[in-house]
This record gives sequence, structure tokens and C-alpha cells, in this order.
Amino acid sequence: MQKYSEYQKTVALFLAGLIMFTFSGCYTLKGIHKGEMQYTAGRYYYIHGVNSAYQINNAVLSNGVLTGSITYLPEPHKKKDIVHIYVAPDSVIKKDGNLVSIPFENIAKAEINKVDGAQTMIISTAIAAGTLFAIALIWLLAKEGSCPFIYSEDGSSARFEGEIYSGATAIPLERNDYLPLKSIKPVDGLYKIKLANEVKEIQNTNLTELLVFDHSPETAIMVDKYGKTHTLTDIKKPLSATDCYGRSLKAELSGYDSLRYISQVLRDTILKDTISLSFEKPHNATSAKLVVSGKNTMWLDFMFVKFTDLFGNRYDNWKEKRNEKSQEELLKWSFDQGMPLAVYLETDSGLKFADYYNLPGPMADKADILNLDLSGVTGDKVNISLVAGLLFWDIDFVGMDFSDGQKVVKTVLPLSSATDENSKSVSELLLRDDDLYLIQPEVTNETSVTFHVPPPVPGMSRSVILHSKGNYEILRDTKGKPDIAYLKTFLEPGAFTRFSKEHFLQYYQKGN
Repeated sequence: MQKYSEYQKTVALFLAGLIMFTFSGCYTLKGIHKGEMQYTAGRYYYIHGVNSAYQINNAVLSNGVLTGSITYLPEPHKKKDIVHIYVAPDSVIKKDGNLVSIPFENIAKAEINKVDGAQTMIISTAIAAGTLFAIALIWLLAKEGSCPFIYSEDGSSARFEGEIYSGATAIPLERNDYLPLKSIKPVDGLYKIKLANEVKEIQNTNLTELLVFDHSPETAIMVDKYGKTHTLTDIKKPLSATDCYGRSLKAELSGYDSLRYISQVLRDTILKDTISLSFEKPHNATSAKLVVSGKNTMWLDFMFVKFTDLFGNRYDNWKEKRNEKSQEELLKWSFDQGMPLAVYLETDSGLKFADYYNLPGPMADKADILNLDLSGVTGDKVNISLVAGLLFWDIDFVGMDFSDGQKVVKTVLPLSSATDENSKSVSELLLRDDDLYLIQPEVTNETSVTFHVPPPVPGMSRSVILHSKGNYEILRDTKGKPDIAYLKTFLEPGAFTRFSKEHFLQYYQKGN
């Protein structure tokens, strides 16, 4: 059963309309309309509260209330679709005899285990508190989105792994990306992946290669944004973790589980969220490996689209001007607006900026790592702060590893073949970091890439990471005359974050 804390009740209200997906099997993404909540023959429906659960029949949504009659059917057949509806708190679940009713705004998440033959697709949807908000975000998911989607094959299906070079929305922002492929397995002596464009973008991929690591079973492997390999053997949980209001987040951030952290939003002047964490520091430790697992929220994508709407019929001009700027200028603006996750380290001379995590995208959790220099920390604790714009990050876990580097065998695999959706070879476009790009301008574009599997190393475990490089262009059809004076205010640090918070409070008020 889904776990809820009192904080997650607040998050459930925030998650008004944010749409999130977890995949098992090879399917095309699609949004879930609210009509999916209504009864459909051949589906089983389950209501999950914090301390209660009901199986219902004849689910109907009317006037903002979901109703259904309690039923006791036999165990679902493996070929039946199952809809799980998660509600918080229990007090909103009203029973009248055999009838159950729930305000739609209190549905935190719905999961449809959609069965198609031997495959299963789980689609998780956080439901809207406000109808207009729900429609807007469903439209966003169907029409906008983010960066190339990566699928890997395991011999029976293609499984969604995540996104690559998220946030590289202009040519100067092109960057390297290192995506762990958790599900990939050899198929006929090959590793096989797919690069798919499933949103309205032009995606430009420069390079794809696999980094294969053979290592001790007790060792985890991660590659940071600089391409440096890290081994982890003893990841420590935080001694303490608090948000900017002093509320403990230790339960939410101490494990890879259903407990997560997304910002609270109050009617105050705070625009950036700060997570303060403390870790026990081993004696004489001079560096630490900071691990953060999470993703961006759909809200960040939604607000970036709302921001681009402001340019109206000048949107294409704005894109061209961005492409003329330096990478440093564009990164500074993004950082000033709180989009990346910044890391600050408490040293003997005060709190200092250490580094930042790139945007992982909103579609799947990604564990990322940064190395911290502790030469300026002499105490018995390592204290850090994670800072980003309110509602921009959805974080599952934070940990720190102080262990020494372990021996690994690293193999770099260039692609063996790359074939697009028309069976045309595009290998030369992805083989090297050069001026040749695989350009995927249509939602139907899909490229299959293969790599020869190296021989296994006896007694070793294996980790596979996709190294890619590229950028993408969001396609928009904005209209109207832009408000130039208002747009100029977005040059100020924090302006986009303020714009985001104001919109959230506006939508939240409409839904309550």
C-alpha cells in the first residue's frame, strides 16, 4: 500500500494535475483523461487510504466526486486491467452503506496496471485539484515534454530507462549525459537500446556509446556529469534532514521507497527551497561522494511552457537569440532561476557553493553523484544544503559515501549499428562526438542502436551506463503580441521562480 505522511497530504494537494509514469514493457506514452477513472468493464478498481482499502465496482465521476459500490470479487485475473486509486487522508473517504465516495481533489495518485498479453504498463497519475489545471497538464504531457526517451531490451521487452541530456534546450546547452541502464541484458550477444522522440521536439543526438563496468558485487558504480567514475561501498544515510521551515525530512530522504520530498508552498516570500542535511564524517576524510536520487517535477516543465507562451509570435526569435548566447550565460540564467539542484557545503569559513546536479527530467528517477572536497571541513560532521526553486525537484533519496575507490574493469563500447524507423543506417551520426547529428524531428522517430557485449569477468558484477551527448529544441506554436516590458523582468534572478509560485497559488486557490 502507498505510504502517506502528514507532509504527503500537502504534497497530494500540490500534485494537482502533475502526470508521472512508471513503465514496464514497450509502449507509447499517453496521458490519462479523467474519464479513465470511470468504470470500464474488464477492469478491477481498488481504493487505498492511509489505513483502509476497498475494492469497488461501477466507479463514476460526477460533480468532482468519485463514487463506487464496495464489492468482493475474486482475485483479479492476470489478463484484467487493475486501477489502484490512492487517497489521503482517510477521513475524506465517505461510506454510506455499500457506497463509497471520495472528493476528486483528494486523490493523490492513480495507477493503471494495463495488461496487454504478457506485458504490463503501469501509468501513475497524480490528479488535479482544479479541472482547468488537470486539462492544462494533460495537454502539456501530450504536446510538450522533454528530451529523448531511452528504452533498453532485456530479451522479452523494451523497458523505459529515462531521459538523456534533459534541459539542453538550446545549442549552447548541449551536454554529455550518463544514464544507468538498470534493465539492459544481452540479447543474442548484443546490448540493444532505442532512442525515441515521443514529444513535440527536434532532438539532436551527437553521440551514443556504452560504458561497461565489471566490479565487485559489493560495489556500486556511478558516473558523474564530468564523466568521472565513482565506486560506492558504504552509502550513509543522513543524521538529519530538514526543509526550509525546519520540518524533518529524514524519513522521506533515507531510502529508495514510496516516501519522497517535494516542496511545500506557503503564502510567504520564499522562492527557493533549501534542504539542510548532516552526515557523520569519518576521521581524516578529505572527500565525500554525494548521491541524490530523484527527478524534476512535471510542474517545472509546465511552467517553462507557460513562460514560453509569454513570447507569443516572437517565440522563434527568442529561440534564435538563445542559440547566439554563450553556454555560460544560459547556465547562469537557469541557475539564477533555481532549475538545477545546487549543493552548498558548510566549511570552517562558512557556507560555500560546491557544485550542482543537472536536470534529470520528469519521467523517471535518476541517481546522480557529485564529489565534494572536504579539505575545508574539520569537524565530525558534513553539513550540506540542497537548493532549488520551489516545486522544481522531486527527491527520493540522499546519501553520502566516504569509501576509497575500488578496482573496476571499464570497457567503452562504440555502437555496432544504428537504424532509424525507416530501416536506414544512421551509425555514422552517432559514432563520434563531432559535427554529425542524429536529428529526430517527429514524434514517430525511433532509432535502434546495438553494441557488442564484451566477455564477462568471472566473479564480477556488471553495470552498464549510456554515455550520450546532444541538445533539443522545444516546438511551440505560440501566438499574440508579447509583453516585452514584462519579459525583461525575467532577466532578474528568481523571476521565473516567482512566476512559478504565483501560478501555483493561483491554481491551488481555484481548486479549493
